[in-house]
Amino acid sequence: MKSDYIINDLIEKITSRKLLVSSRIPSETQLAIKYQCNRHTIRKAIAHLIERSYLIKSIDGSTYVNDVNHYNNSILFLSSLSDYYNSDNIKSNVNEFKLIDSSEELSKLLQVEVNSHVWLIKRVRYIESRPIHTEEIYMPYYLFPNLTIKDCESSLLSYIESQYDYKISHGIRTVSPIKLSEYESNLLALPNESVVMQIENIGYLTNSRIYEYSISKSRESKFQYYCRR
Repeated sequence: MKSDYIINDLIEKITSRKLLVSSRIPSETQLAIKYQCNRHTIRKAIAHLIERSYLIKSIDGSTYVNDVNHYNNSILFLSSLSDYYNSDNIKSNVNEFKLIDSSEELSKLLQVEVNSHVWLIKRVRYIESRPIHTEEIYMPYYLFPNLTIKDCESSLLSYIESQYDYKISHGIRTVSPIKLSEYESNLLALPNESVVMQIENIGYLTNSRIYEYSISKSRESKFQYYCRR
């Protein structure tokens, strides 16, 4: 869809600082000319970016670039790190990548048959060489038979929507404090037994199939959000 292209292009410009924080974005008319579309499509894209906190609308109706890196709003959306940071500054170390047979508990979470093949991915994600969070991800093999370790070194959300005819719908998340093991503390360059935030996510496609169950342990012990009335 045209609006998807516009959204992704504006996100890239915001995260790469081609559009500076607090700068006023071009008018709907100017953007419509630039992207060769109607103003309704531009309005739809801008509303989406305001909802996701990339942009902020002032009282006079002008729209400005928000400081997305100052707030941890990614937990509120199914976002990739590349939605908030320049991809050149993102790195993923995949520590484990293999096929496993799903247990009864995992089968219930992924809504697959017991002993079905499931991908297990464990990785650490970095921003500018600083570890941000660990991820333990389970993905049904039948949905992603061609997944490779190379794919896991980049955005899996982008992989899912670009390599397959799938569209991600939503996720159900549970956030809780957890004490890291010594191994996990080392991965995140934190003191032993540090308390951090754990995010469990069950991700759904638009066809209602579950594409992942994941456990992410963030380096941060608290989250700060951008909220609006």
